[in-house]
Amino acid sequence: MNGQAGQGDQEDQEDQGNSRLSSTGAKWLLSQPPLQYIEGLIEATSMPRPLAAMLASRDITKDKIKLWIDPKMRDLMPDPSCLADMDVAAGRLADAVIAGEKIGIFGDYDVDGASAASVLHDVLTNLGLEVFIHIPHRFHEGYGPNLPALLGLKEAGCNLILTVDCGITATAPIAATVKAGVEVIIVDHHLPGPDLPPAVAVVNPNRLDDDSGLGYMAAAGVVFMLTVALVRELRQRGWFAEQNRNEPDLMRGLDCVALATIADVVPLHGLNRAFVRSGLKVMAKRERPGLKMLADLARLNAAPDSGSLGFVLGPRINAGGRFGESDLGVKLLTTRDSQQALEYATALDQLNTKRQQVERETTDAAMRQAEGKEDLVLCLAGEGWHEGVIGISAGRLKESFDRPACVISVSMDPDGRRIGKGSGRSVAGFRLGSAIIAAKQKGLLLAGGGHDMAAGFSLDMQYFEAFSDFLKQRAETELTSADLTKKWQIDAEMPLTQVNIQTLDWLDQTGPFGSGFPEPIFMITGVKATSVRMMGKSEEHMALRLDDGLGQVDAVAFRVAGTPMGQALKQMKDGRRADIIGRISRNRFRGEDKAQLMISDIRFVT
Repeated sequence: MNGQAGQGDQEDQEDQGNSRLSSTGAKWLLSQPPLQYIEGLIEATSMPRPLAAMLASRDITKDKIKLWIDPKMRDLMPDPSCLADMDVAAGRLADAVIAGEKIGIFGDYDVDGASAASVLHDVLTNLGLEVFIHIPHRFHEGYGPNLPALLGLKEAGCNLILTVDCGITATAPIAATVKAGVEVIIVDHHLPGPDLPPAVAVVNPNRLDDDSGLGYMAAAGVVFMLTVALVRELRQRGWFAEQNRNEPDLMRGLDCVALATIADVVPLHGLNRAFVRSGLKVMAKRERPGLKMLADLARLNAAPDSGSLGFVLGPRINAGGRFGESDLGVKLLTTRDSQQALEYATALDQLNTKRQQVERETTDAAMRQAEGKEDLVLCLAGEGWHEGVIGISAGRLKESFDRPACVISVSMDPDGRRIGKGSGRSVAGFRLGSAIIAAKQKGLLLAGGGHDMAAGFSLDMQYFEAFSDFLKQRAETELTSADLTKKWQIDAEMPLTQVNIQTLDWLDQTGPFGSGFPEPIFMITGVKATSVRMMGKSEEHMALRLDDGLGQVDAVAFRVAGTPMGQALKQMKDGRRADIIGRISRNRFRGEDKAQLMISDIRFVT
């Protein structure tokens, strides 16, 4: 629930937050950017004042607004050579293209891994190469490169293997592969360990010696930059002219890059914004059969946006890896056959339905175990919890308890040891990926790695308590009380008359929204409810009609039955006035296109 802090007087914000408790017990912090910044944005664009206030609070000023609203690849794309080892990787790949070598790709089993592998596959096959992709089985092989799979690619005739979205900490299997006579290029974005694997090239913006400043990219974005460097290298060598071949249209792969950027929850600033905005335009053309079929099955009846990628398409593609069909995602993204695309999309859609049920069961069990715990980092373990959904459950726990959470699935290995496979999600202020790597270096984990906000690991459960204590002690030195205080960062006040389609159109221009640039939260003050009703099959959601004296708007609150917020909203039936915060969204039910408010919190006017 922790939002992005805005500019302005923090002390005044804290006073406003403490003045009245909300239904969730959270502080409300209203951003108060300088008035001249707001006026400057309105003068430059004529956007509604609440949106100008939102952008000004996020340090988007008049001189930055043009590039922010219309981020272009040509303006934001750096020279790929700024990445360490990029020229070496591009040179070796160019050698492979010229020689017609078979190429192996070892990818991760999530959306970023599937997307990165697909971007690379499409370009290399367009250049005439035969490409073999291996996506590891989450339960049988685990995360990252393993020697049997790498040698399997060698047996298929691949003397060059690229690992994408993985490999940065796989020193032993990569060293053994190199010893077997295979060259390896690592293309990753995860945090490295103390030593880099012995690869021909290690392209990773998070290398300690990389000063590109691009560590915020998803792996698919790094792969895209590699394809740009590769095509440039081939052009400089005169290969396209000699072969009388057209250069591949690299922009067609941006639909996958956008999908990965949103699904991997990397920060939406700089080049990532251009990737997503450009990628959404590519995706809207519906030229990739797999994404077209998946969107149709998910009933996406409008142009895709970041929400479509993060909450509709991404979870479905991830579902394959969660249930042991790890290569379904990359098959969906690489096929050009419509019938195959339909089969893959249908399978993923069905697995996603299964995922939702299993995730609910696992999360409920973890929530019960977490009740009453006051640890700075929640470490929860359960026998038989489904390994494929523990990451989602960790995210739910983090959101519910406003603290880092690790969820561990425990099972017995062939040697009779209780082995835990874990996934963690963090809050701002606690670098979980670094903590996991440190725990591995101390001998508390069998394997592990990740980002600041998310990580995966495995451990012998005899070290569970020691591992849990290690994370708690580390959190005590890194986290402050402010990091763990439930709060809402409110971007601006908004009258209900401005909760309309015009405002939504402007929101579309100021997006995409996601990590590092969250959907704005607006405050509507002194509203009454002219109607309040429960909705949904199990009546766990609530629908309201709000009136602030100037206008009326429909509002919804999801999963509030039995919660303090649900009880507070019910009390509005008595005509009590309240301040409400929430996000504005489009309601396209039954072909309509109108604005509605998605309620996040409520506090009554005294």
